[in-house]
This record gives sequence, structure tokens and C-alpha cells, in this order.
Amino acid sequence: MLYGLDVEKMRFPVFISNLFSPSADVGALQAASFIRFGLVWVIYIGLAWSGIPMEWIAGYEWFLFLANLFSFALINGGKKAILNLSGGDSSKGGLARISFAVFNVAGLLLAGLFLLLQPWFVGLPEDFGEFGHTAPLTVYIFLLVASSTLDFLLLILKKYRWIVWQSIVFNGALVLAVLIPLNTGAGLQTAFWLMCVVLGVQWMTTAFIAFSGPRSAPSLNLREFLAQGILPLSAFALFGGLSQFVDGYLVAFLNESAADFAIYRYGARELPLSAFLAGGVAAAMIPAVLSDKNEGLNRLAGELRILYRQLFPLNIGLMLLSPFIFPLVFTNDFAASAGFFNIYLLVLSSRLLLPQVFLIAAKKNSTLLVAGGVEVVLNVLLSVLLYQLWGIYGIAWATVVAYLASKLIMGWYAVFRLDVPLRGLLLPGKYAMYLSVLIAAYVISTTYTAWI
Repeated sequence: MLYGLDVEKMRFPVFISNLFSPSADVGALQAASFIRFGLVWVIYIGLAWSGIPMEWIAGYEWFLFLANLFSFALINGGKKAILNLSGGDSSKGGLARISFAVFNVAGLLLAGLFLLLQPWFVGLPEDFGEFGHTAPLTVYIFLLVASSTLDFLLLILKKYRWIVWQSIVFNGALVLAVLIPLNTGAGLQTAFWLMCVVLGVQWMTTAFIAFSGPRSAPSLNLREFLAQGILPLSAFALFGGLSQFVDGYLVAFLNESAADFAIYRYGARELPLSAFLAGGVAAAMIPAVLSDKNEGLNRLAGELRILYRQLFPLNIGLMLLSPFIFPLVFTNDFAASAGFFNIYLLVLSSRLLLPQVFLIAAKKNSTLLVAGGVEVVLNVLLSVLLYQLWGIYGIAWATVVAYLASKLIMGWYAVFRLDVPLRGLLLPGKYAMYLSVLIAAYVISTTYTAWI
């Protein structure tokens, strides 16, 4: 079955050993995400040890920050729409072509939107220096969106190994595109254009996959795909993910320090393993719940049990060790990043709540939007308030609280309106035990963490 989960194969050691030969959907998506995040961290480490000016690192971080700001909602919401409307059925006529066309048009619109709004974003505080990379950033935004469906089109076609290998090839190429020019003195502009070249090849690969199937007439209604899928789910993704961009913008313009922005960005990354393991399970559970709610609940409970055993101990260990790891891995210049990293590790308490699976499956888009809207508003208000108390660390705390509030709203609706039992959202006893230890580990770590 396309969305069947072999629990034993998803245990972490076995998962690692099977990275390059996944036989199921969840394993392929998780392996691809693991590779992507791992290679991104190779870039971070390479930049930290390269000896390039901190302003260059801040410029690279700002480039990625803006590219993701203008693309993340459409990418995340659109991919969920593909799964939601296809139910994992690769025979859904026209899905690949329609989604490719929609993502290309959306990429053009978002690139144009950036050009329209770019005066708000490229006029950085004086300490950052001048941002002169509008042209490559515009191209990068288009290509990032237009080529983003490659892994999910391969998922629907059940080409699981292809999902993993495309992640290795394209993300590995991005590592070279960034590190070679910056370490040879070619500069940021060269690196950014090389990143565009890599995404251009990925775009051509996506086009080939989308148009290589049978030339049958599309059976997927474009209006349905937009109105019931990509638009509401993208709006939910926008609200749900906007907090991290609000954080970055406030750090840059309230603090006005390129060095502090780079330090913040290095630490303000939730553990990739948590995101891709939980995200992979959530993505696969949407069609599973659509197919059979009770069976989906049982499988989700089993996956939560495994995720708890995998992620809570790992995050607790990292919480205690990160103040030593950051200066060792990223040099002493980034020792203070550990403080931000540990705060964002607390997001795990919300990350392992998956009420959105049931709301997306039930197409309760208005509730998703309300929850996302509350998260954004609460994050902005708390960020401004807590910045006055704790500086840029207060901005990080605002995100943790706002994200939890959003999950609680979705959880309340799932339990009381969709009749989802509590065990569909968490395993109460185990969750409370692990969460208590995680919080205790954070308190202990604050006693020896370096702070800005």
C-alpha cells in the first residue's frame, strides 16, 4: 500500500542504514529531508570555518531568508494539496502537469511580488552593508518555487529511490555552488548565480517528470486544485510558518547588527531530524486518514511512540551539550548561537502534536487559517514585548509560545469537533514524562551557555 508504514523499518538505526534504498513513501521523504538538512549544515560549517567576513555570512543568510520568505507558503501548501487531492493515486490524470504549471505561474508571481516589495527588504541596517543581489534573488525565487514539486511528483509515481538520489545530487551541488566561490574569493554574487544554475537543472528535471507520462486529457479540475487545495493550504502554511520570518526581520532591524543576525540565524534552526521525521509522518498520514480514519489513528499512535523514543532523548542530549558543540563545530564566533538553538529545541513539544493531519484531511481550511493567524499575531505581539525584557532571545521565546498556541487551537478542534480521540494527538503519560525532562534539561543548560 502506498501509504503503509513499516514501523520496524522506521526505527532510527534501521532508517539510517536504509537511507539510500527506501522501499516506502515515508522512508523516502524522510531520507531526502535528512540529506537536504545535513548538506545545508555542511554549508553552515564551511562558512563558519572559511574565515570570510561575518558580513558575507549575514548576506548569505539574508539571501536565503528572503528567498524562503517569498516561497515557503506556496511550496508547503502546494505539496500538501497534491497529496490531498491525489490520495497518493499516480493515475490521477493531469495532476503532474497541472501542478507543474501552477507552480511555475506561482513562481513568476512571487518573483514579481518580490521585485515590487524589494525596497522594504534590501534596505538593510548600515552594519550589514549594501545588498546588491536583487537580480539573482528574483531568479532564485522563481526557480525555487517552480522546481519544488520534484520530490512529491516522484512520490506519487512511487519512485522512492529517485526521491533520495535527487536530494543527494541537487543539494550536494548547492554545497559546491556556495562553498567554492566564497572560499576562493569569487564573492556572494557568483555563489548566488551558481545556486540559480543548480535550481535551473532541477527545474528541467521536474519538467521532464511532469510531462513524461501518458498524454491523456487531465481529469483533475484546475479550479478544484486551486480553490480546495493549493490556495487555502498555502494560506495556512503562510500563517503557520510566518513566525520564523517575523523573528528574523525583527532581529535584523531591531538589533541592527550583522554579526548578531548571523549568530541568531545559526542558532535559530530547529533540529532538522525533528522536523523531517515528524513532517514525513504527518505528510504520509493525511491520505492514510482520508482512506480509513480508524486505521490511520492506530498507525499514527504507533508512529508517535517511535518518534517520542527517537526525538525526546536526542533533543534532551543536545540541549545539554549544545553550549559545547557550537564553538567546537562553528568556531567561538558562534558560541552564543547555542542559546537560540536550545530555545528552539523546545518547539519539539509542539512539533510532535499532529492535529493538522486531521484538519487537512477533513478540509477544515478555515480552522487552519484561524490557528495560523493567531500564531502570527501572537508572535508579533510577544516578540515586541519580550524583546524589551530579554533582547533578541525574547523574540525566540515568542515563537515557541505562539507555535504552541496554534497547535492547541487545532488540537481543540480535532478533539471536540472532529471527534478525534486524544491518543490521536499524543500519548499523554509518555509525553508528559519526556516534556518534563526536556524542560529540566533546558534550565540546567542555561547555567553554562554563552549569551550575546
